[in-house]
Amino acid sequence: MAIDKKSAAQELFNSGWEQNRIASILNISEQTISAWKTKHRWEEKRAKKHMAADVAEDTIWELINYQLSALKQRKDQYEELARTNKKNTELQMLDKGDVDALQKLWTTVKNKQLDWSVIVNNIKEFVGFISERDLDLAKKILSHSDDYLNFKRKNL
Repeated sequence: MAIDKKSAAQELFNSGWEQNRIASILNISEQTISAWKTKHRWEEKRAKKHMAADVAEDTIWELINYQLSALKQRKDQYEELARTNKKNTELQMLDKGDVDALQKLWTTVKNKQLDWSVIVNNIKEFVGFISERDLDLAKKILSHSDDYLNFKRKNL
């Protein structure tokens, strides 16, 4: 499903791209970008989005740490039970629900979906890297990077 130009422009803006580069990438005027930015309060939304993402990430880490502490406590109890129970020294398994919850939290943190914003950030970083080393080469690849971003935007 293709990402429309306004959504793509906002994503580029949220990723820190300058308006003139956004206009160039999406082949629209800077005035259009500026109008969208003002009308839809992109600066305010970007600030809120970044704050919300930070809070969410902190909360997920707190939950992971809590879950790990609870699982470690349960593991310690099972080990103590195995040591004190002379008849049965076999360790008990953790509950499937606990393992599933931990796996889901791990997946949330580690396996971020490769979406357009990740591609945008990678291209921005790559072009900046090339610019620092070979400005002429960076100028040559700039239009190709724009084409690539549009290709990915249309094919998501």
